[in-house]
Amino acid sequence: MSILRALFGPSKEEIWRQLSEEVGGEFHDGGWFTQSAVQARSGDWIITLDTYTQSSGNNSSTYTRLRAPYFNPEGFRFEIYRAGPFSELGKALGMQDIEVGHKRFDDDFVIKSNRPRRVRRLFDNAEIRRLIDVQPRIHLSVKGHEGVFSRYPAGVDELYFQAPGTIKDRGHLRHLFDLFSEVLQQVCHEGEAYEDDVRIHIRRLSAPGGQVEYTHVLWEGDEPRRAAAAALGRLKAQGAVRPLTLVLRDDDKVLGIRAIKALGEIGHPGAIRPLITLLGDNRRVEGRRICDRAADALRQLGEEELVDAMGAAFGGEFGPLKALGDDYRAEIVEALGNAVEGPWGINAANALAGINAVEALPWLREVLRRIGGRVTLGEAVSGAIRQLETRASLPRAAAAADVEVDTLPRPAREPGPDTGTLPRRTRGRSD
Repeated sequence: MSILRALFGPSKEEIWRQLSEEVGGEFHDGGWFTQSAVQARSGDWIITLDTYTQSSGNNSSTYTRLRAPYFNPEGFRFEIYRAGPFSELGKALGMQDIEVGHKRFDDDFVIKSNRPRRVRRLFDNAEIRRLIDVQPRIHLSVKGHEGVFSRYPAGVDELYFQAPGTIKDRGHLRHLFDLFSEVLQQVCHEGEAYEDDVRIHIRRLSAPGGQVEYTHVLWEGDEPRRAAAAALGRLKAQGAVRPLTLVLRDDDKVLGIRAIKALGEIGHPGAIRPLITLLGDNRRVEGRRICDRAADALRQLGEEELVDAMGAAFGGEFGPLKALGDDYRAEIVEALGNAVEGPWGINAANALAGINAVEALPWLREVLRRIGGRVTLGEAVSGAIRQLETRASLPRAAAAADVEVDTLPRPAREPGPDTGTLPRRTRGRSD
C-alpha cells in the first residue's frame, strides 16, 4: 500500500472506476485539459458525473456535478437544496417557495418551481425524497438552455446537481445516479412504465434528434425517437399517424423508414397521401430503397393499384397512371417530380407530361436550369416542358362544376308554371 493511499485513501479515479462498474456505465480517463468522468445510460438519458473548477480572482474552487439533458418542452423548472445560506438563490429565476406536503421534508429543504402542482407530484415520490435525504449536500435543479448560445437543441434542458469539493464517497455517488434515474423517469414519464403508453411514445418521437458532444457524448436523440416510432407501429396507435408523417423526411433517415413501417402497421388511411410522395425516393437506407418501403406500406393500406400504376410509370408505361383519376393527383405529381433527378428521371419527366401535370412546370424549369438541356435527361425534361406549356396555353373548357346553374340563360320558350296549380275563376251570376 502506498504512503499516499494510506494517508488519503483511494484516489478519485479508483473510486469512480468502481462506481462506473456498479452503475453499468463507462469511466473516461482525464487528460491534460479534460477531467475524468463517469457516464451511465438510464432509459433515454445519459447521466454524466465529472468535476469542474471555477476561478474567482486568485482563488479557485472545485465542484462535483452530475448532469443529464432531457426533452422538456413544457419548460418545467424546479430547484431544491437544504435550508441554509443558499435559500435566496431561486428567487432570481422568478420561482416561488413551495411546500410539497411532507412536513419534515418541507422543513429541511427549500423547494422552488414554476409549476407548483407538478413539483408536488414529483416529490410525492417517496423514493425521490429518500434519495435526496441521504445526501449531506444537495443542490438539484433544472437548468434551462434556451437561446443561441445553448449547446442543446430547442426544448432540451438539463437536470443538474452540484456540490463543492470532490465527492469520493461511492455510496453517495451511487445514490445520486439512482436519484437522477428516478427524477428523470418521473419528470418525463410521470413515473409510468412506457412500453405500452402511446402518449409517452408520441412525446419521445417529437423530441429533437442528433447528438451533442462536449468531451463526451452528452445527448443522443436519435435512438429514443427510432424506438418510439417502432413502438407506435407495434401498438397500432391510430393517434400517432400525424406525428409519424411529420418525421418521414427527417434528417435521420433511419427514423424515416421506421415511421414508414409503423404507418403500414397502423393501417390508417390518413397515411396514404404522405406515403405516396415517397414513391419517387430512390435512396437506400439500411440496404433498401425508401420507395420500396413506402410501396409495402401502401399495399398494407390497400393501395396496390396505385403502387402498380406508379411502378409502371417509372418503367415507361403511363396508361395505368392516367386511369387512376385525380384522387391523389397532387401526391402523384410530387412523387414523379422527386424522381426526375434520379435513375427513373426520363420516364418520370415523360409521365408528368403524359398526365398533363402543368402544375409541375415551375419545378421542371428549375430542374432544367440545374442540369442543362444537352444531356439525355435534360432533353426529356425540355420535351416535357414544351408539351406542358402547349397544354397550358390551350383555352380551358369550363367544367360543369365551374358554373352555377342559376346563371345559365333559359330557353326562349321555357314552360311557364303548372296551370293546374292556379286559382280557378268562381262561377257566379253575371251582372
